Amino acid sequence: MDKANILVLGTSGAGKSTLINTVIGKPVAKVGNGKHITENMQAYESEELNFRLIDSRGFEYSFFNTKKAVRDMNTWLKKGLKDESSRIHMLWFCVDATSKRFTKKTLKTMEQVKKEWPEIPIIVVLTKSFFIYEDEDNIAMVKETFDKIGKKNGCSPLAIVPVLAEAPKGEAGIIARGIEDLIEITVDNIDDAVKASEEAVKKYELKCKKIKSHVATIAAATTASIVGVVPIDFPDAAILTPMETGLITIVSKIYGLEKKEDLSRKIMERIIAAGAVTMVAKTLLNQLKLIPGVANIAADILNAIVAGTIVFGIGEASAVIMEKVYTGEIDADNLNVIDNIVEAHMGKLIKDISDIVAKQEGKINVNDILNALFNREK
Repeated sequence: MDKANILVLGTSGAGKSTLINTVIGKPVAKVGNGKHITENMQAYESEELNFRLIDSRGFEYSFFNTKKAVRDMNTWLKKGLKDESSRIHMLWFCVDATSKRFTKKTLKTMEQVKKEWPEIPIIVVLTKSFFIYEDEDNIAMVKETFDKIGKKNGCSPLAIVPVLAEAPKGEAGIIARGIEDLIEITVDNIDDAVKASEEAVKKYELKCKKIKSHVATIAAATTASIVGVVPIDFPDAAILTPMETGLITIVSKIYGLEKKEDLSRKIMERIIAAGAVTMVAKTLLNQLKLIPGVANIAADILNAIVAGTIVFGIGEASAVIMEKVYTGEIDADNLNVIDNIVEAHMGKLIKDISDIVAKQEGKINVNDILNALFNREK
């Protein structure tokens, strides 16, 4: 990566464009007079700096533009998952020092960004800091604000820097200041910010993979509950095993392990063996039969519940296992831990499903049970 990326946030009229122009050293960003004039997010850079600035819309101009600003920020942030050159490493959060306050809308927008990307550090830039004697009060205002919101999300600024990017014309005694301090603090922390951004991307990738795996598991478990309605004592392994195999294959692909065919095959075999359909089905059925009122439940409904539970448990355990393989915690030399993971998940699942059925007091249907099972994971 040639340069780090800094996203410049701020309300309309906060002086973002003037700040960017001064830091870059030439008039690259449009300068308005308190108007919303940045139509698209754009990147600006200087040969002398090891970072580039990403200009965002003024996000307090209107409700519509606030939504577009948040969308733009998330687009840039998520684009960084595939393109390192688009990754956001730090935020400059511009606050007009003359306003003496944070607006609720400003804070809400910042919180939306930090909620998705909590690892990205923030430098609060107090723009339009005309008078040095006001710095102490303005910095205290920022700290107080962040102390309040920090109780909810742990959000706190890396630094608070008063800046006057451009001295007003005709005002003797007021000079530009703070730019050197802002650049120095940014440069001093940029390496750590890049590392934090890399960790943020890894966490976000895993979060997306978990969601995809969960969706696939829900779909497979729902299908299994339908085919599980068969007139036998427990779900037929000949029916469910192909479903389990298909689900494990899907989860494996989600975590990008399809290229490691031999390892994926061994993992699949181990998961299916550890979560043997017959064993789990009998255990769950025996557990359910101990619950008052279950004796009156039709066998086909019980079979559907058991079938859906088994496939759900396999998918749930597979996601945990594949993530550990993806992160390097599990490899070909320690596949034995798979048995423990599957058994632990199946054991917990049997208890959870038994508790759910017990709460239904004998008045249950498969969809209610599966919905309760799925929702407990959210």
